[in-house]
Amino acid sequence: MKNHNLLIITPDQLRADYLGCYGHPTIGTAHIDRLAGESVKLNNCYCQSPLCGPSRISFTTSTYVGEHGCRNYWSTIDPKVPNLVRSLKEHGYQTGMFGKNHLFTYEKLNEVWDTLHEICLGNYDEHPSFHSAYSSFELEADHEYNITGQLTDEAIAFMQDSDRPFLAWLNYQDPHPAFTCPEPYKSLFDPADVKLPVSFHDDAGKSSKPVRNDVWRVHSEMSECSEDAMRNAIATYMGQIRYIDDSVGKLMAFLETSGLAENTIVLFFSDHGELLGDFGMTHKLPVFYESLSRIPAMIRIPENAHAGMEFEGLTEEIDLVPTLLDLLEVPIPPTMVGRSWKSAIAEGDDSGRESILCEAGGGAPTVKEPIEGLKLKAPKEPTSFGPGAMIRKGHWKLSIYEDDQGELYDLNSDPEELTNLFDAQDHQEVRAEMTLALLKRVLGVKVRDVGLEWPDSVYPVDVRFEPLQKFHQDRADITGGSGDS
Repeated sequence: MKNHNLLIITPDQLRADYLGCYGHPTIGTAHIDRLAGESVKLNNCYCQSPLCGPSRISFTTSTYVGEHGCRNYWSTIDPKVPNLVRSLKEHGYQTGMFGKNHLFTYEKLNEVWDTLHEICLGNYDEHPSFHSAYSSFELEADHEYNITGQLTDEAIAFMQDSDRPFLAWLNYQDPHPAFTCPEPYKSLFDPADVKLPVSFHDDAGKSSKPVRNDVWRVHSEMSECSEDAMRNAIATYMGQIRYIDDSVGKLMAFLETSGLAENTIVLFFSDHGELLGDFGMTHKLPVFYESLSRIPAMIRIPENAHAGMEFEGLTEEIDLVPTLLDLLEVPIPPTMVGRSWKSAIAEGDDSGRESILCEAGGGAPTVKEPIEGLKLKAPKEPTSFGPGAMIRKGHWKLSIYEDDQGELYDLNSDPEELTNLFDAQDHQEVRAEMTLALLKRVLGVKVRDVGLEWPDSVYPVDVRFEPLQKFHQDRADITGGSGDS
């Protein structure tokens, strides 16, 4: 498929189970569902981190969090690090990005993107209706934050004007909190019809979860979030997704009418999910529940190749770029450790990986007690940065935190992760086996099997350690101290 184009569509914070093609009964995502029917759909794909920056870095570089060392929200990397965009640009591709970066060092964006409209709205922090972590409100049609349609139009113009193979990447803000979207999307779903997650009021289950959950619930004042307020937030989140869905429809219609569909690979995936009331929380944390770590991912290969294939095996976010480069017949950099599924897809083999690894947090201990008087509308420092790692193997899922309560779930009998078996006496053998498996995964980081080491020039010291230095400075600013705990 040499010289094929690549279109990447990345909604921010989109749960897999909030798409019709992944089982949601009422969301009505007709355009994304159609795309799934034309694609290879990965049904058990996991992000490498439930936080924006680390996840996007893992995706683009095809490296684990423990390798690239970027573990928290603000992380960025130097464009010198081998990555998807650099590989395609070096092979003659015209590159365009529209939306939020959360990836490359901001001062060096022009080194990788030929066309760029970088815009990140945070949590809509400056909007006067954004009061809490569960705020939901109508976004004015002419508001400067209403950019989903604009970014779609800009990406279409870029693809239309390109005179050589292109990489177009849309990094949408939606459906990221605050929960807001313009009409008609805001009113598409009646909050009265929304079913709250079982764990929203599960106080007994919450007590067995990590303490970081409790601290975030206090800081985000979730005790004041009524059932009606949570239903409003969920209904608006669904509206945000439908806004994305219509944009996907517009993109695919353009590819078809322009003739570009015949030679354009399309990847649709999300960087991570959203708690959306699970365990009485919204947003995300360095925790690894299915609502955060399992992501939608589908690859449309031109000429309907393998259309409608359901890949059931475990896959990781870091596998997406090697698969894309393999399909595009572009060499995969030796520093990329993900697996290409091109051959497996062609052979109809969907057995996937034996296990998956997900990591987040670092640079500070877990905050064990809520800070009196601190109110947060999003889980920013110092709430939730204690490091943790998760492994899923078969139907078992284990999360270990450096200084917090561990978690063990049987996803067959407990898909909603209500019962933490970590301290259950009759599950200590499983816990020990999974702990060893997780340790081996964390220690097993390596370059591709070609006998190469990480080039020193790829990860300059100031690039690798800048996020950690920034954390300690931000923490000192908030606590009025040294930043140490």
